[in-house]
Amino acid sequence: MRYQPGQTIDHYEIEQQLGEGAYAEAYKARDQSSGRIVMLKSPNPLMFSDPAVFQRFQREAEIAQRLDHPGVQRCLDVHVQQGEPYLVLEYVEGQNLRRRLQQFEGRAIPVPLALDWGRQLASALAYLHSRGVTHRDLKPENILITEDGALKIVDFGTALMIGARRLTWRHLTESVGTPDYMSPEQIQGERGDPRSDIYAWGVMMYEFLTGRVPFEGDNWLAVMAGHLQRTPQQIRDLSPEVPAALEAVVLKAMRRYPASRYQSADELLADLNRLDSLDSASFDLAPERPMAGFGTPAESAAQLWLRIALIALGFFALLVLVVVLGVMFR
Repeated sequence: MRYQPGQTIDHYEIEQQLGEGAYAEAYKARDQSSGRIVMLKSPNPLMFSDPAVFQRFQREAEIAQRLDHPGVQRCLDVHVQQGEPYLVLEYVEGQNLRRRLQQFEGRAIPVPLALDWGRQLASALAYLHSRGVTHRDLKPENILITEDGALKIVDFGTALMIGARRLTWRHLTESVGTPDYMSPEQIQGERGDPRSDIYAWGVMMYEFLTGRVPFEGDNWLAVMAGHLQRTPQQIRDLSPEVPAALEAVVLKAMRRYPASRYQSADELLADLNRLDSLDSASFDLAPERPMAGFGTPAESAAQLWLRIALIALGFFALLVLVVVLGVMFR
């Protein structure tokens, strides 16, 4: 661990480590000047020699300072300690949404609660997108739920701003996300746009309403292939109590091709707020053709697996880099 409890960074006293990822570490700390509890986030020291990591961290800092919404974790300040940058973020008392979902033990959550969460997240996404920010890794692990039930989107380490340039190799850095919630276009190596966040929103809502994600498999390659080539089971087949209009909204958000989804979170939120007047029969939810279009089904599958293998190779290369850097800095 880079910082220890009791250690002071500027005027922040470390209380405990909150988490450690491939790119960054997070700590709970006390601001000695005000007594306020905050969260500090700094780049993972094993990645210090990678310029792209610092560029990505700087982008996250720039994005975080532009945001001010109750559904988004706020950035309070940005500092540099001995040449190393760190973010001072709002400390959110609560738990991440994944842990909350685990309390349901694989069962669907009540429809009113799922709808409340869906509206909160859609409102936060509408705000982010209005500020030119696409999160690109929306999932329960990156959402905090407070003790009073408010949701906050966190972790903008892979977020994208309109006009931002690429940082490194396309297939390694732009195919970001978690396979269960990753949009088809991201799986294909595209950067993604606000409609990618809408897709992830749809996958999470599917999970809220059914107790499971739409595409499952023995490994993450099979899950990614599911997003590209399979049709999710109807929500009401698994949870008949879900209103038909809500099912239609969720499935529209999850359409394989971005042009067939909601084109904005504002449009999505508008439908969520008028479910009673929506006609589910008016939604085009027919099965979509597999995403690839390389010719015959056999050729499409071969091309798909080749693409996924290249992405896997990129992730493996990153893992090797982390291990090598870890040995060098021992």
